[in-house]
Amino acid sequence: MSKKTDLRILRTKQSIRTAFIALIQEKGYEAITIQDIADRAMINRNTFYLHYENKPDLLNTYMDELLGELKNAVVLCPISMNPYSISVLKTVMQTILEHISHNTSFYYAMLIEENRIYQFRTKMENIIKDKLNEGWNPAAGNSPLAISKELLLEYLVSSFMGIIIWWVKNDLPLPAGEVSSQFSRIVVYGHLKAAGIAYEE
Repeated sequence: MSKKTDLRILRTKQSIRTAFIALIQEKGYEAITIQDIADRAMINRNTFYLHYENKPDLLNTYMDELLGELKNAVVLCPISMNPYSISVLKTVMQTILEHISHNTSFYYAMLIEENRIYQFRTKMENIIKDKLNEGWNPAAGNSPLAISKELLLEYLVSSFMGIIIWWVKNDLPLPAGEVSSQFSRIVVYGHLKAAGIAYEE
């Protein structure tokens, strides 16, 4: 296959995906037809079927590629929970946010409002949870509080995703590094202490 043909294929796939994401935001995944995608991408239906079997194939291929890129980026982040460093979550979260910032339209379509794709969020949460679990090696009997590992991981991942969704929904209002830094301090010091709110047992 020639380089020229390769570039043509890449451009066609990009046109299909750009059209697909725009249509999800406009009318929702279920309402989109192959003809809608072809019309928006300015191709014919036969060209679409040269690259994808159907609409679910397009969705799954695109999700897997983007999440694969995210996973590869996160894998490179050093992580250790013992001893814990405030830079751990900051590094992981900043890596994720920077990846999202290069694919904002896709993540908006997958995560925000009534048109979001629930299976995408689940897959993304699993990547984050696996990364946090990877560095989990606390000393036996070292916790002064009776908190289960599973509950704490769910809390961290849910908080993580909540911040990501807020960031995307509000058009990236703060730099990735600042969001990551503030989130890390909230997790390490607790939200009350981080906010300067007095508390007692």
